[in-house]
Order: sequence, then C-alpha cells, then structure tokens
Amino acid sequence: MKLDRIFCVIDPTTNNQRALDRARFIASGNNAHIHAYICIATPMADAAEDRRALQEAEVARHEAWLERLVAPLREEGREVTTEVECRDEWRDALAPAAERAGADLIIKSAYRRSALRRRLLKTSDFILLRSANCPVLLVKTDRIGKLDRVLAAVNISAEDDAHRQLTDRVIDIARTVAETADAELHCVNAYSGSLNFVHPPDVAKRAGIERRQAHVGDAEPAELIAQVAAKIEAPLVVIGSVARGGVSGAVVGNTAEKILDTVPADILTIVTPRS
Repeated sequence: MKLDRIFCVIDPTTNNQRALDRARFIASGNNAHIHAYICIATPMADAAEDRRALQEAEVARHEAWLERLVAPLREEGREVTTEVECRDEWRDALAPAAERAGADLIIKSAYRRSALRRRLLKTSDFILLRSANCPVLLVKTDRIGKLDRVLAAVNISAEDDAHRQLTDRVIDIARTVAETADAELHCVNAYSGSLNFVHPPDVAKRAGIERRQAHVGDAEPAELIAQVAAKIEAPLVVIGSVARGGVSGAVVGNTAEKILDTVPADILTIVTPRS
C-alpha cells in the first residue's frame, strides 16, 4: 500500500484530534506527508460584502488555530501542510479535497451514531465512504501505539471480478499493516446457508495465515465481523467497499457502513477507485 500522503480531516469543534494523533503515529513509521484539512460553513450575512468579510475572518481564525495544532508535528520534523476551506456543505467537500491533495489515505475521527440517525441523516462517514477514491481510516478510539491484532473481512467465494479483486486487495493491505506493526493477522468470512459453507483452511490458505486465525460463520457479514472483532479484541478491522457506480448491490460496501456503530475498533475501508 503506497503511503506518501495522508489526508487528515480536522474536527473544528474540539481540541481532541484523534485523526491527527493517528496520522502523526502512522507518518512516523512511514515518513509520510500529512495534509491537515478543515472545512467550515459559509458565514451567513445579508450583504455579499459582509459575507466576504466574515468568511475571510473565519478562515484566518481557523488557519491560526490549525497552525497551532500542527506545530508539534513540524517540531518533530514531520512534513505537514494545512488547508482551510469554506463550503456550504462540508461533508461533500471531504473526498474532493482529498483527491486534490493526492491522498493515499484519508484519516477521520468517527463517533457512534444510532441506527435511526444513520438512516435519516447524511452522516459525514457515510458520504466519505461512498465518495472517497482511496482507503479511509475511521478512528473510533484514542488508542495510539502497537497493534496486537488486525482483522480482515474477506469474501473468498465472491463470483464477480470486482469483489474477488477487492478481497485480494484487502488481504494484501491487511497483511502489510500487520507485518509493519508486528501484529497477528486474522481473517473473517461470512457465508449464507450450509450449501455455501466456507472452509476455514481455504480462508487461511488464501490469506497466508494459520488455521486458528481464520474465522467463518453462517451469519450476516456485519454480525459476524462484530462477533469476531470482540472475541479476538481486534483494535483494527480492514474491510472492502465496492464503489457505488460499480457492481449492483454492493454487499461489502453496505457491510462497511453497517459495522461503523457495532464494532468498537478503528475501521480501515479499502475502496475500489472510481473509473
């Protein structure tokens, strides 16, 4: 997995920047460039001239705050750039900004939402997963440090090329992360009904892991991933998401969204690039 540029989404409502802390930790092991990005809402005012003045003031204020946030990283010798953008809808601005920045990885804080809220509102996490063109790491914990285990969600029985290629990519990236962190790689593969049974040794062989590290079950993928993640206490889950413009009924993509609020671990989503 190429990791030259990390796009870090800064939350302007708090000083607790999980995403920036995680970007700092990852960059220290990869010597990656960090692009710290904030998008703020367009100020409301009756006159266009007043709006421009308010916008300039707000952008300047956030630029100064952002510079203070990244100062410790620069003092460590990290290569950091910053950007403050003003848009009416900040959620829709994230993926285009990451693409402009040439991001290899997007890092963003994520917080638990109710199922109803996820269904009724366009949450920034859902919009980012549906529109990003590179892997997205959603940081859900304040944990920073060594990874003990990495759990990769796979589908070795996929019948279409898009999902087969995505499974291969998820395995490759999860293995790279595990080897870099000296962590133990586990894989989980759900199936539906006994006629579609997946043999654990086949999962182990495909992923290059021990049999005990391969987990299968007749269950909905999101449910099984949550169960296995809790059982092995995985701090990181790697999952794939087929772009919405691709294969019809992108099951893996839906699963990536479903586990956001059921799995307490950080979620690294590998997306298929849009054509």
